[in-house]
Amino acid sequence: MADPVIGATVQVVLEKLLSPAIEEVKSLRNYKKDLRMLTQNVSMIQFFIHDAERRQVEDQAVDKWLKRLERVAEDAENLFDEMRYESLKAEVTKIRSNPRKKFGNFFSDIAFKSKMSRKINNINEELRAINQLANTLSLQPLSGPSQQILPIRETDSIIVASDVVGREKDVAEIKDKMLNMREDIVLCTFSIVGMGGLGKTTLAKRIFNDEHIKQHFEKRVWLCLPEMLETKRFLELILESLTERKTEVQSRDIIVKKLQDELGGKKYLLVLDDLWRVDPTLWHEFADTLKGINISRGNCILVTTRRDQVASAVATHLHMLGKLAEDHCWSIFKQRAFADGEVPEEVVSLGNRVVEMCQGLPLAANALGGLLRNKGKHEWQEILDGNALVAGEGDNGENSLKKILKLSYIYLPSPHLKKCFAYFAMFPKDFEFEKDQLIQLWMAEGFLRPCQETSVMENVGNKVFQLLLQNSLLQDVKLNEHNDITHCKMHDLVHDLAGDVFVAEAKCI
Repeated sequence: MADPVIGATVQVVLEKLLSPAIEEVKSLRNYKKDLRMLTQNVSMIQFFIHDAERRQVEDQAVDKWLKRLERVAEDAENLFDEMRYESLKAEVTKIRSNPRKKFGNFFSDIAFKSKMSRKINNINEELRAINQLANTLSLQPLSGPSQQILPIRETDSIIVASDVVGREKDVAEIKDKMLNMREDIVLCTFSIVGMGGLGKTTLAKRIFNDEHIKQHFEKRVWLCLPEMLETKRFLELILESLTERKTEVQSRDIIVKKLQDELGGKKYLLVLDDLWRVDPTLWHEFADTLKGINISRGNCILVTTRRDQVASAVATHLHMLGKLAEDHCWSIFKQRAFADGEVPEEVVSLGNRVVEMCQGLPLAANALGGLLRNKGKHEWQEILDGNALVAGEGDNGENSLKKILKLSYIYLPSPHLKKCFAYFAMFPKDFEFEKDQLIQLWMAEGFLRPCQETSVMENVGNKVFQLLLQNSLLQDVKLNEHNDITHCKMHDLVHDLAGDVFVAEAKCI
């Protein structure tokens, strides 16, 4: 399948070629006519990028057209860089001019100008051919204004996670088992198992923060680690969570004794979220250590995992999380897609198509809601009916979800926004991002561009962040005392998409 990132990469390079930063190069008298022709060709091609990016997924010829354009655009960018360098070098040489070197410089200047003229002509010929091929492929020019980062209404500046929908029975069942354990059991492990996007973490959070659970368990610890490599590290993380202090390098025996001080005689709940890999021997050693730390009855571990073998290795009680009912998926979608929860009459008829695409997955409903938010019926139909990435016959839930997430990426409203999204792949899964720091990193990478509303890069970065939130590509926001977002996380399946985009970008360089 084609990589949708290519279109975004090409668009960013083309915008650089049309930016004011290279006007000084285009004004050089020896190349003015040829460079003006080059920028005209680039301007014409820009109109076809949006349609090409949309069609490249299903049309191999269009994908090859984009890749060819990308190579030529990068050649043009390198050409401008080379000319800018030579122009600066000439200025320095003029200042330090030595009369005896003028004769040699004359011939080197002629050689350079001849080489540059050949390169410009070659690039212009390629761009003309690419323009003609766009017509052959029936690529449609973008009608109306080009896509840009749209202004965000004040009411959307903070996105609060909606309540758990359709999981009341699951919550009640797990809670009942936790609160009514046999009196002779010191430590019992429960596992929520199911495919990605079902809402395992959301369900675990709902249980973790339940008032009855808070009253029953004096101590609660939440950890998110993909694998158990050694017992000592897990014990150390539990201690850090309980004390809210970083532990210095200590022996396992000292860590265990400090845990006894924290947990001794108190019921506790330990959540291990998104566990992917565990050695059964290590797990039993870990569980035995916990039983020795606190011999009180009624302690619990709750594990969430996608893998049946992990769930079986760690848990005495397995809870298989099923897909949501269609009406619950529709409820989640409505909360995300419509600010007031009211569905406009013109899109009511498309509801069945939306539910079908969700495949019973809450993450899919959230992502689709973010994707279709503030869009009219025509745009809904274009996305739901006219795209090769929509769910098809034979798609299982996870396949459908990956397609929806990729759609959310493709329909981000600017190539620079797509670059910002791909940047998340630089961080590990389950990483907690600090918003202000993230914006500074985007600025340093040159991913942010001034928009009509503001030229202040911090403000542009905030808009980018909000758009990623609105499209359900970020989640688990944290707020400060002024209700401003300070931190966020990314679902691991969305992180997988960012990784795919990042790898595709690297191949394009």
